[in-house]
Amino acid sequence: MRVGDSLQIKIEKGAQYIIDALYDKGFEAYIVGGCVRDSLMGKMPKDWDIATNALPNEVQSIFDKAIPTGIKHGTVTVVHDNMNYEVTTYRVDGEYLDMRRPKEVSFSKNIIEDLSRRDFTINAMAYNDRAGLIDEFGGIKDISNKTIKCVGDSNKRFNEDALRIIRAVRFSSKLGFDIDEETLSSMKNNSNNIEQISFERINYEIEEIIHSDASFLNIFYVLGITDYIFGSNKMVFENYNFDKSVIGDNFYEPEYEMALKRAMLYEGVKENQVLSSMKRLKYSNKEILSTVGIHKVLSGKYDVIDDLSNNVSNDEKNLLKDEKNLLKIEIKNILRNVSDIKLAKFAIYSKFMKKKSNPCVCFSVFDDIIEKGECFSISQLDINGRILIENGFKNGITIGIILNRLLDYVIENPEFNSRDKLVLLSKNII
Repeated sequence: MRVGDSLQIKIEKGAQYIIDALYDKGFEAYIVGGCVRDSLMGKMPKDWDIATNALPNEVQSIFDKAIPTGIKHGTVTVVHDNMNYEVTTYRVDGEYLDMRRPKEVSFSKNIIEDLSRRDFTINAMAYNDRAGLIDEFGGIKDISNKTIKCVGDSNKRFNEDALRIIRAVRFSSKLGFDIDEETLSSMKNNSNNIEQISFERINYEIEEIIHSDASFLNIFYVLGITDYIFGSNKMVFENYNFDKSVIGDNFYEPEYEMALKRAMLYEGVKENQVLSSMKRLKYSNKEILSTVGIHKVLSGKYDVIDDLSNNVSNDEKNLLKDEKNLLKIEIKNILRNVSDIKLAKFAIYSKFMKKKSNPCVCFSVFDDIIEKGECFSISQLDINGRILIENGFKNGITIGIILNRLLDYVIENPEFNSRDKLVLLSKNII
């Protein structure tokens, strides 16, 4: 269906250049997919994908820099003004054998045929200034109704690529749309097919959902796939908003925000299960360390910090001397366990953010520990393994045990962090 000429989209200049160049050579071309959807919703598209009836070799012959990035499926990447644009020939997909890509594709001269193979109606529209908007499957209506709906037979769409089940949740979270009843029913019926999808592909979709609004992951419980994907049925899917002014620019990094969002999902899960789940989902070691570091703080018991986060005492002047000393010990143990200073502060902030309380008292003590260089790690002890060996201890696992016990003592008694005192103390430990 061609929509009236009154509906216009401002096409990015590079994409427009490519469309015009294809028309000049006797072909047709449209912007398609997400860039059409986002433009109609008043959002700035991240990518501008183009579909054309020109064959891949014909596209390559028109542009000076055209890279055959997905030539088997008709995709050529055109580089213009240092920007990449995927230009794909209209196609009809053959049988899907691996629930990811069709075994073979047939190129087409019909834009409607090309749009008919796409996942959801809101992604199955095409536009150029000459023909206007092509909306054969009701994409505009579903945008207006805020609905995620499959193109054509939903069971067929999810059997072609089971990842579309999770993509439906991703678009729902990103756009704040509801999932059409028939589409959701098909998602349930085909949810077992998720087991055919690699965790690398699943990870990307999960991260996008967490970034948008993690509460939409509750749909996984409806679909019965939570345990398979996360390795636990104790996940807590809630959305959290951040007040960056509280943590301060020096301690805020987007990486930590995502780590915190992940850690909150695993709130009721044991640490070893968090590690297992994140490895299963193919997270990097850096992502695992930051998430587990925050999870330790969220799930750990810290009497004074917990009281402060519950607003039992929110003024440093009201802290008794013993409470302040205990608070210092708790913060030092967090620094010890998390090891990264920025991440440790962000982890403490997360405990307060969850309760919507002010961490200023904790941060004051935290900053004091850092500024004074108080000891919270083995590397800060005024003693090391070599000195212990020189004083008669055998090299091996015992050295590590002694150093950890010395650190336990120094965290609570910072005045003992001197070589002579630590040597004497070490002889009383074993």
